[in-house]
Amino acid sequence: MPAVASDSPFAGVGEGKREPSLRVVNWNVEWATPRSWRTAEILSRISQHAPEIVCLTETHVGLMSQCGHMICSQADAGYKVDENRRKVMLWSREPWSEVDHMGLDSMPPGRFVSGITQTSVGAVTVLGICIPWFGSRTEARRGAERRMRWEDHEQYLVGLTELLEREEKKRLIVMGDFNQAIGPGSRAPAELRLALQNAFSPSMRIATADLAFEGRRSIDHIALSEDWTVSSREAISNIQEGKELSDHFGVFADVSIHKMW
Repeated sequence: MPAVASDSPFAGVGEGKREPSLRVVNWNVEWATPRSWRTAEILSRISQHAPEIVCLTETHVGLMSQCGHMICSQADAGYKVDENRRKVMLWSREPWSEVDHMGLDSMPPGRFVSGITQTSVGAVTVLGICIPWFGSRTEARRGAERRMRWEDHEQYLVGLTELLEREEKKRLIVMGDFNQAIGPGSRAPAELRLALQNAFSPSMRIATADLAFEGRRSIDHIALSEDWTVSSREAISNIQEGKELSDHFGVFADVSIHKMW
């Protein structure tokens, strides 16, 4: 099934010289494993877009291990540790450098990875994130403090804000599961919608903010620093013969470096 296009243009696209395009894909694959019936089709739909960088959330370390280069968040996401599961994985055609598997100690664990990779438009810093859902760690577990609804989500946004301030002057792509729809349809409390907005400086844009598929707004997003422009953004269908490949649909974007004169 082909990807489903969004009709609305990307906010903030300017005029000027454009360099070669870079395609990125982002998808929460709902813990698909290499042996899952879903995996071959998920990988096929990713492959047909020929991305240079992929972010997968709620994934398995073996899912894209046969080609390219992969970096992952820590295995411990505040639940029972499974060495094969990762909340965030970044894949690139080229090797990664300056890899950070943690973010900040104050952030809920196992939901962050970043690195620098070479692409067709040069070196790019990529942050892969999985902002906790509202029910993160709300159930009592042995050896773990129980959290209130949205508590982990809020704590993560505080840390993300600090991290993005440090990265402000870099050519940056931030993508993953934000666990918030942007704008209408968001179920997050108003203060957390504002916190997500404020985590990104005014010069950054969430390119997928208005993407939707079959009436659902995306919560998997691609955010970009000010030197990027976007030529296209689309949703990737999560439906195959009436069955869901994941409880999330994917997204991709074609981006290029925008040089102001």
